Amino acid sequence: MYLTKHGIAPEKIIEKNDDSILLEFSLPENCDFFEGHFPEIELLPAVAQIDLMAHFAKKYFDIPLYFSKTKRTKFGAPIFPNATVRMNIKFNSEKNSVTYKLSSANGEKIYSTGTFALVGKDDGGGYECSGAL
Repeated sequence: MYLTKHGIAPEKIIEKNDDSILLEFSLPENCDFFEGHFPEIELLPAVAQIDLMAHFAKKYFDIPLYFSKTKRTKFGAPIFPNATVRMNIKFNSEKNSVTYKLSSANGEKIYSTGTFALVGKDDGGGYECSGAL
């Protein structure tokens, strides 16, 4: 429902194990994430990239995503409409963190990477990020 709400077809699982998943999905030009970020050019906003990661991490690892902090996040290349992308998400239960990498389907471009420390919903001090967009 989250993806279709934004005009994105369901993701394809490329590889999955207990603590990581590799997904592939396309971001069509009618995806509402592209609307109005920059008036002169359509790009996938950074906040949408993080929200997609949060959605998939919650869906596949059944963890409530309340971020206490961003350990490191980098945005290396713009994502334009009609891109097919791969998202690799790793959940580290010992460090209570989620790391992701968003790349082109062929792996030649790295669009963004990041690591987020998690807190429980009732621990306080965290920021919810779970399909808020």
